[in-house]
Amino acid sequence: MKALKEKLPLILATAGLLVYLTLIFNNNVWMDEAFTALLVRGSFASMMERSLADTLPPLYNIWAWTFAKLFGFHTLTLKLSSVIPMIALLYYSAVRVAHLYNKNTASCFVLTLVCMPHLLSCAVEIRMYAFCLSFVTMAVISALYLLNLPSKKDLVLFGIFTLLAGYSHHYGLISLLFVWAALLIYFIRKKEGLKSFIICAFITAVLFIPYIIITLYQIKNASAYFSAPSGPSLASFVSSLRFPFVTNITPLSALLLLAVISVMIFGNRKKEGRALTGLYASVLCLSYLLMLISGRSFFSGRYLIPSFGALWLGFSILLFSDRLHLPGKLPEAACVLILLILVVSGIVDFAGAFRDEYSGDVKEMLAFFDENLEKDDGYIIYEDEYQIEWCLKYYEPDLKKYDPEKMENIRGKIWCFITPKYAWMLDEMPVKAYNKDYKGELSFDRYRFSVYLLERQDDRR
Repeated sequence: MKALKEKLPLILATAGLLVYLTLIFNNNVWMDEAFTALLVRGSFASMMERSLADTLPPLYNIWAWTFAKLFGFHTLTLKLSSVIPMIALLYYSAVRVAHLYNKNTASCFVLTLVCMPHLLSCAVEIRMYAFCLSFVTMAVISALYLLNLPSKKDLVLFGIFTLLAGYSHHYGLISLLFVWAALLIYFIRKKEGLKSFIICAFITAVLFIPYIIITLYQIKNASAYFSAPSGPSLASFVSSLRFPFVTNITPLSALLLLAVISVMIFGNRKKEGRALTGLYASVLCLSYLLMLISGRSFFSGRYLIPSFGALWLGFSILLFSDRLHLPGKLPEAACVLILLILVVSGIVDFAGAFRDEYSGDVKEMLAFFDENLEKDDGYIIYEDEYQIEWCLKYYEPDLKKYDPEKMENIRGKIWCFITPKYAWMLDEMPVKAYNKDYKGELSFDRYRFSVYLLERQDDRR
């Protein structure tokens, strides 16, 4: 039993690895994934040019492009490139958190990295959020070592992980700026080690100069992208604040939030644990303050994901690095109950992630296209947010989209793809001038659409 407890963090990390890997063996992508996949499909120069025209730092795109060039451009390859950093974080945490605190704290944290809402789906999607979360969390672990077992190795690691996080997503850097500020205050008060910390901070800042140049280049694109004229509302703030705890089952979400609040109240007195659980809220408050000042909305709940690792690491420290402040045998019962809530949350989250990844079999859609599409065919589509259009660019790059007003430019067959929300458009001009041959409904990932073959009523095509 003792030997099992000693190896429990690594056992849970291995179990987490298997859980993550079960979610990547599919060819389903949603719009944001298709956008990233298309961005890294071409040459390195093309990828960098398109990355610089985007609103986010380029590190994840460089990583995914390199991975695809080495192992082939495929959905599985790209999803594997996304999940590898999370797998690395699982084992990194199992070893380093256990050494710094204890096996129970490390085991709890590894469990949260598998069970917490949003982490499974974000870790396997072809996007940079979990990629950034991994580096932010590794930087936080190095910061904890600087507080408890300081060494130059961890100071260097802290700087490196900060660079990797910042070049992955702007909110990775924003999250860690709070940690840098806390460490600066700590070293000023302690005095010992301040010089080394300042040197590390200076070198890190210098290495961020390319990041600043890239960001300034992207500002014009960002200002056009985030064009919402109105400031944020209280309702949106509350929604973002509870975002880390949201599951598909509202009572379970409430229990999860209650568990975290209870641990913050009755947990041990580790100051770093309390600070880390509040990091995501600090990032959120800063974002909303800037939006209130600017009068514009530019925040998404997904931007909190880089700070999720810090939240659950702080939670694990408060729960297991020392005794809970409860009388009698209540601490043991509370720990069992909280772990049960975590496991149930993980099961619910896995079920949702599995459904998103494997529902809507793309094979049927691709088989239909292989059988029916010809070289000069084109399509029109009615949908919101251009989601299916972006995905079709990934699945069928040779199939051209046309404006409904310019269907006469299509030399081959004219296909009409229509989402349920826009079914009424079939009775509108210019589509009503065509005979509509219904071919059925196709689906992939979370999308579905009806397929029509359009023919001119005068049959002159």
